[in-house]
Amino acid sequence: MYNGIIVLDKIYGAPSRACVNGVGSALGGRKQKTGHAGTLDTTASGVLVVLAGYATRLSEAVMNLPKSYEALVTFGWETSTDDASGAPLSEPVQKDFDEKSLVSLLTAFCGVRMQTPPKVSAVKVDGARAHKLTRAGGDPKIMPRPVNITSISYLGRSPKGEARLLVRCHRGTYIRSLARDLGRALGISAHLTGLRRLNVGGFTCEQGLPYNPQARPAEDVIAASIQPVETLASQYYSYDANAFCEKRLSNGLNVYLSFMQRRGGGVVPVSDGVIVLGKELFCLGALRCEKSRWVVCPQVNLPREAVLP
Repeated sequence: MYNGIIVLDKIYGAPSRACVNGVGSALGGRKQKTGHAGTLDTTASGVLVVLAGYATRLSEAVMNLPKSYEALVTFGWETSTDDASGAPLSEPVQKDFDEKSLVSLLTAFCGVRMQTPPKVSAVKVDGARAHKLTRAGGDPKIMPRPVNITSISYLGRSPKGEARLLVRCHRGTYIRSLARDLGRALGISAHLTGLRRLNVGGFTCEQGLPYNPQARPAEDVIAASIQPVETLASQYYSYDANAFCEKRLSNGLNVYLSFMQRRGGGVVPVSDGVIVLGKELFCLGALRCEKSRWVVCPQVNLPREAVLP
């Protein structure tokens, strides 16, 4: 069985689940465990991180990584899905937008703010997926939720007159909702007409394996692209554990942070976890304060042999 992280450069039109299943089939079928670390809309292209073997237990850790997108926004009308795949909610006539007005709005959409996901999305409403309820003729009431958008940069107009945006954000952010809300703020409506995910943390399009589930690469090509799970440690605050600390963590016991040697910083806030490496252990843990001292509480323990190159 293969263990590790596979970075795909998914083509436009391919469902994320088809990509994950295709990778699993190519690497061994039912014997090979695979999963994703955050889906990417069928109508988007770019980085899709697939996890194999032991790495599937670190899905949440990968989803915590910051992401970057290049988005195309068309102004003039909204759609039922907030992107080009949906039905127009008004007459579909493209309208020009004032660049200065758009740029001046962007900072207001940055930072932690409330955002309402699209009705056609994987958000759960009363235990059911919103997209299933919507497509069955329902009208799910989706509540706003906090998202964190680090920055939005205006890149100019596309050849078709769309606004090109570079968005850096964290998990849970819907770029479709951002496009919709920008249109409403400008008073001319809008929807997303193009989306490419450029990176998930340090996993980028440049290192991604071009992937079309209808013409998937052979097993040896996919296997050669697998990155060791240990590469994730460079994106988290990480620490080296001595034998004593390693044994306690392996047994599910907390360890004082001061007992360990800092290995490096990362792009994920410590509030989302830290990684501890021992001779035989890879540990994803949560930081907690106990009696005015910081401790690492193990959440996911993997054998080191499963995460090394």
